[in-house]
Order: sequence, then structure tokens, then C-alpha cells
Amino acid sequence: MAFIRHVAIASKDPADTAEFYKKHFDLKELYRSPYDTGEDGVWLSDGYIYFAILKHGPKTPQLGPELSSDFCGIHHIGFMVDDQRAKVAELDAASVPHVRDNAASPPRASLIKNAPNEKFIGPDWVHFDVREKGWNEAIRANTQLYELKPVTSDRE
Repeated sequence: MAFIRHVAIASKDPADTAEFYKKHFDLKELYRSPYDTGEDGVWLSDGYIYFAILKHGPKTPQLGPELSSDFCGIHHIGFMVDDQRAKVAELDAASVPHVRDNAASPPRASLIKNAPNEKFIGPDWVHFDVREKGWNEAIRANTQLYELKPVTSDRE
């Protein structure tokens, strides 16, 4: 089973945007870049979702070849899966396109704490990451991590 564990947005002012979410929703700051200003990005969490606020503009990671990142709003989402290799094989078998910097380049991946994730393009050109680990570790290192637990029926 997969769970949404990551949302990234592009913002004109990541530090100011982060303050809004911290003030109104009590999100905790995990880190910022650069450390003193957060001008390039601020990463927050509610203890479950890894929430990245990325700088809108030239430094915003491009979504892919000939795909603009020249907007503010949702940039991509991320799914944590039990078996990353199996999920990537399933997506490849279904011809779900990988995010690539150009048609000849390898699929784009990124690292958090030595935990690679693979990037894909879903319906409506929504980009998503797939990874087994990394977001929980980043959250746990900076604030309380919450885990999703199934609800048991009161009828039992």
C-alpha cells in the first residue's frame, strides 16, 4: 500500500509562506535553505506529511523537458511505498513516464538522507515521487513523527 507523505509547492517567498503555515496550522519547521533566510526553500511537517516550499522562479526545479515550473502552487506530490523496486517496475510496465531532463537522459531521481526516490509523470501532468524511505527520517530528525494506524471497528 502507498501513502501520500510529501507535497511540494512553489512560492515567490518560501520563508513568508512557511510562516503562514506555521502560524495558522502549527506546522513545525524541519530546515531551510539557506539556513539563515530560507530564500530558496523551507521544509515543514505536521509530523506526517513532508511539506516542501520551494522558491518559485529560475531556481525552482523544472518539472521536465519543455515543462515549465513558472507558476506558484502545487509542484509535485510523493508516495511512500513498501517496495520501491516493485512499484517502479509496475509503473514502468504500465508505461508511466519517468521525469527526465531531456528525452535521452536517465530518469531523474533525488536523495534525502541516502534514500533515492524516482520521479514520474501521472495523469494531467501531475508529477510524483516514489520512495521507500527518507521523508519519515527527515521528519523524525526534527519533530515528532506520527504514523498512520488502521482504525478498528467498535462493532467487533
